[in-house]
Amino acid sequence: MFQLISLSVLVLSAALAPVFANSPAYPHKTTLRTSCGSPIELDPIYITMLIIVIQIELIDARGTAEPQGVSTMFYPMIKDILANTTGGVSQPVEYPAGPDQNTTSGEKFVLDVINQGLRDCPGQSYALFGYSQGATLILNALDQLDAAALSLVKSVILVGNPYRIPNKLSNVNGTAQKDHAESVGMFATSAIQNNSTVPQLSTDVDRSGKALDYCLEGDGVCSYDTSCSCALPAGHLSYGLADAVQNTAFQHVVSRIEPPSHTAKSGGGA
Repeated sequence: MFQLISLSVLVLSAALAPVFANSPAYPHKTTLRTSCGSPIELDPIYITMLIIVIQIELIDARGTAEPQGVSTMFYPMIKDILANTTGGVSQPVEYPAGPDQNTTSGEKFVLDVINQGLRDCPGQSYALFGYSQGATLILNALDQLDAAALSLVKSVILVGNPYRIPNKLSNVNGTAQKDHAESVGMFATSAIQNNSTVPQLSTDVDRSGKALDYCLEGDGVCSYDTSCSCALPAGHLSYGLADAVQNTAFQHVVSRIEPPSHTAKSGGGA
């Protein structure tokens, strides 16, 4: 079994020597210092062995109205990534994900996590995930990272991106094949009409091979269809159940964060 560890509850970022519950050296509560983040206090009665090495943080931003935590659209792939790699933790972005589409606090959350990691733990890497409004958040956050911080971002997975635009190398369909469609995301369409800024991957990130921007057939949010009168297209809600999306995204992330000699197991899908 694996565990999704939320760093909002516990910040652990360094290798610690094994600590045993019956060791006479730890008769009382023990404060363990880490090289990254705050010291943690643990009662030895609950400790059997503690070895902590955080190498990669999986930062995901959920979509509108999803509850705080890992997005249902990313849970299967994040579960498989953690089960098949070492030193990984899940870090859901803390932000409202409200109907007003205000992602400012979430962008700050992502920037703070990565910039603090750059200062305290420059050896750590990051994989970013964004669904719907969360994709907008990730795009805006990436645009604010400097070159040093951006170099720590090894993978970017976007699904149901409302600001998706054509002719990006990162655009892929539901099986991670290059998507040559000329369709435009729902919010990108209105932004273009209003001559407003369209959040998007920089040319460097788009060409780097680290990003995949998925759009399923029937998702009118990332591929706006003026003829669709539905409030929310079914395709937009299907990424968590799409095995091809989950498996190819899993393989992509693992290939970016693990040494070339590592052979990843197939993702379990939804």
